[in-house]
Amino acid sequence: MSSASKVLKSITYSIILLMFTRRLIARSNFAFAFQSAKTSSCNIIRSSSFINHRTHAMASSNTPIMNKQHVSSLKSTTEPQTTNMLDENGNEYDWDKILPFQKNTHNSVKIVVPDEEQTSKDDLYDADTFHNKLEATIATALQLKKTAIWITVPSSRARLIEEASKSGFSFHHAEGHTATLSKWLLDDVESRIPTYATHQVGVGAVVINAKNEILCVREKRNNYRPWKVPGGLAELGEDLDTAVIREVYEETGIKCRFNSVLGVRHTHGSQFDRSDLYFVCRLEPIPINEEGDVPLPVPQEGEIEATCWVDFDEYRDMVYAEDPKVGHPMMKHIMKIVEQSDQYDIQKTIVTSVVPGRKPSPVYHAAIKSESS
Repeated sequence: MSSASKVLKSITYSIILLMFTRRLIARSNFAFAFQSAKTSSCNIIRSSSFINHRTHAMASSNTPIMNKQHVSSLKSTTEPQTTNMLDENGNEYDWDKILPFQKNTHNSVKIVVPDEEQTSKDDLYDADTFHNKLEATIATALQLKKTAIWITVPSSRARLIEEASKSGFSFHHAEGHTATLSKWLLDDVESRIPTYATHQVGVGAVVINAKNEILCVREKRNNYRPWKVPGGLAELGEDLDTAVIREVYEETGIKCRFNSVLGVRHTHGSQFDRSDLYFVCRLEPIPINEEGDVPLPVPQEGEIEATCWVDFDEYRDMVYAEDPKVGHPMMKHIMKIVEQSDQYDIQKTIVTSVVPGRKPSPVYHAAIKSESS
């Protein structure tokens, strides 16, 4: 081969190698670009998922979901969700002027005003600006399609109640040093805010000893009959059996065991104009020795004038009396139940709740026939 041919062949190989190298570089750049775009897309998706998860967590927690810090953070990460939060004039809310509020039951929100000593120098609940902030919070709740707003105010900030009243809030209830107010937000829907404490629960005890005597008391006030069974009001969070055992011991000093419920009376217009559920229970006195003796009752100081074991027949004759000033229609029915077998009494069974986190509770029911019978 001539030298000229060798040079031509070398040049040809060089051109081919150059073309191949350029194509390989172009393909590598495309793959890198595609991988970068794919990675970027995944990051965007992850970021979006994080934002949605963060937003959902804030909206479903029991901590304040809308205040200066939370909303500022919310706006920076989920701008599309907050840019449409406009006031009645079409302007975006001044988030610094909205009161912190919490998610509450039944699609409502709750504002908890702290005591004055629990706040910093920059008091969000300053009386001079509270009304405007409350109005902005109401507008925000409407934008969030909430049905109602609740607000709790401690007695140390009682002056804020007047400002809340100007915004349409009304008293719902008060307990201790805290007042709770509420405002229904839906003008076209009748308010579904429930009335507070519609009922009070009372308990009475039929306690009969081994001598067929029934435990009775006579109060210092409001004595409608010569004798009555001991009892009183159940306390908040107190079960029926605990309440009736406590009341008997307080009024008479007699310790008892709970057996069953004999009946329930339902009346209206009682104390504080509330309705009343009065449960009459069958109790058994706890003996103080092996012979089954029970102590003499001792009247509660300040409340009970007298207490004693009354012959059962004497008490029954009293409640059965036709004289309207002596007879007792309700206890007449209760005595009929007492004299029959206790297998017909209302029984108590402790059952678990389907509501997560709720403690087991007693269910009072008619006797259940055993499977063996």
